[in-house]
Amino acid sequence: MVACFTQPAAGQFEGTITYHSYEYSDDGEREKQDEFTLYITADRIMLQGNNKYNFMGSIETEGVLVRLDRQDFVFMTGDEEALSISKSDIISMMNMFGAGSQPSTGNEEINYEQTDESKTILGYPSDKFIFKDDEDQDTIVWMTKGVDVNWGMLAEPWGNNADDLISGGFPMDVIFKDKYFPVKVQGYKNGELVTVLEAVEISRSPVPEAMVEVPDDVQVLSFQEYLFRKMSQ
Repeated sequence: MVACFTQPAAGQFEGTITYHSYEYSDDGEREKQDEFTLYITADRIMLQGNNKYNFMGSIETEGVLVRLDRQDFVFMTGDEEALSISKSDIISMMNMFGAGSQPSTGNEEINYEQTDESKTILGYPSDKFIFKDDEDQDTIVWMTKGVDVNWGMLAEPWGNNADDLISGGFPMDVIFKDKYFPVKVQGYKNGELVTVLEAVEISRSPVPEAMVEVPDDVQVLSFQEYLFRKMSQ
């Protein structure tokens, strides 16, 4: 009976996951940088944080709603407006600046290993992965198979240029195919801890529908409308 209450329920995850991010100074002082929450349902994922985020260097957003059922991303740009960009829009846009849309095969060049080390984080058994690059920057990622998210279109092939945009250099097959989910990320430079991103709460509970919907008073612009407005300005 005790095990029933302490072990996460099986099956596809629906609920909320809250993360905190920190930076560390040279003398080991930790400073909180951001707090954000993922609201996850069967066909939508909402990311909301305290800070604003930049997408492709030009779109500033207060939150991102991934509508798997509509195959688009909605960026909450503020001032009672939002921008909807479909998967096809992103692929077309990336191909304008790239060289084609063949399935990406770049993951194999990323140097990482899964270790034999594991520990329990927030009640979820988690395995330790180590990622390395050529600039003396190592990243330790703790990942669990206890959080099974429906990634929908995110897990589908996007093409070389768009794949790089979605992955950010991370081998996403570990998440999409091996069904791992990151719960803690520790960044090191020259052996010193410099950044931490960690889940501080994982809650399996129904997400109110309003949390994964665009508010009625927010005008949603299409990508074409957004580009036209930018050109007009």
